[in-house]
Amino acid sequence: MSFSTMIKRLREEKGLSQKDVAEHLGITRQAIASYELAKREPDYETLHKLADFFGVSADYLLGRSGSKDKNAVTVGKNIDLIKGDRTYEELSQDISRKLGTLIFPEMLELYAKGERMPFIGTIKILAKYAQVRDTFFYEHNTPESYEKEKQLYALEMSQEKLAEVTKETGFALEHVKDKELIMWLTKESSLPYIMLAKQIEESGLTPEALKPLIDSINNSKRINSK
Repeated sequence: MSFSTMIKRLREEKGLSQKDVAEHLGITRQAIASYELAKREPDYETLHKLADFFGVSADYLLGRSGSKDKNAVTVGKNIDLIKGDRTYEELSQDISRKLGTLIFPEMLELYAKGERMPFIGTIKILAKYAQVRDTFFYEHNTPESYEKEKQLYALEMSQEKLAEVTKETGFALEHVKDKELIMWLTKESSLPYIMLAKQIEESGLTPEALKPLIDSINNSKRINSK
């Protein structure tokens, strides 16, 4: 469907006159008439004003997307971003392998093209797979913002894991801000060391009291390395 036909149809669906639309957008009625008669095309700013007014995406107005839903188009572009150079079949297989959940390649393609809006549950699956927050899919993103989002997601997940470690060990770790330390504390292999530190604290031993033991261990390492 052409842009001119789309504009006229959307206007008539809302029961509005050309004058109504023109007044809302701050342009002349003649401009709206010329759009509908395909005698003129709107500039970038007016195109997006029209899209916002009718509650659709600019791509839908231009006939590039079959979905009226602006969110569907935005979500689709972000799915395409996480897909990268892979095929939809490859993306589907990778999601299934990592999460044990199947999203058919055909559905992924419909989502990516903005022709179908994924259910919230599907977006949560895609977010977990891409290691981003759910809100990522509703925002305009670039490869650079995608990488930043993954870093924020990793930090957020680490903070949640830190809260679990705090609950399990009794150590107040929420105040820890150093990223490298957070990553170490949230590793499964670090838990025995954290528990040992807890036992040392409960025993009343001070760092000064432990220094001879640490020095002895370091000396043993140096001797064994010779």
